[in-house]
Amino acid sequence: MRGLFKVLAISLALSGSALAEPFKEMTVGIPVTSIGEAETWYVKFLGADTEIIKPFPGVIELKAAPNVWLQLYEAEGEATSGAVIRFLVEDMAQAQAARAEVGINTGEAIVVPDVVTYSEFVDPFGNALGFYALP
Repeated sequence: MRGLFKVLAISLALSGSALAEPFKEMTVGIPVTSIGEAETWYVKFLGADTEIIKPFPGVIELKAAPNVWLQLYEAEGEATSGAVIRFLVEDMAQAQAARAEVGINTGEAIVVPDVVTYSEFVDPFGNALGFYALP
């Protein structure tokens, strides 16, 4: 996974820009085995002031960034989706320290000089997450 991320990061850095899509908002569905445990963990991860919507039983939506929502939904059995959700952070050390304070390990920060610093970790349900910071 790290090799692929390096290639993508280098490609973005060299291109200088990405094509914009006409979408106004994005929701990322994340399967979990316990909606209550997931809500607790993701509120710790995103912060206590995170906007939350509960549209119907078994589904919780949390605002992760402007126009980006994480939709947690209960799934039976193993919940991992195979996707990786990466969050851009301004300061890797600060973002990791804030999560460590609430008991969330966000992995080792890996530096690709002049390209990206990133980390990879999983939520309690096995869903792959990551942080990245650009120079």
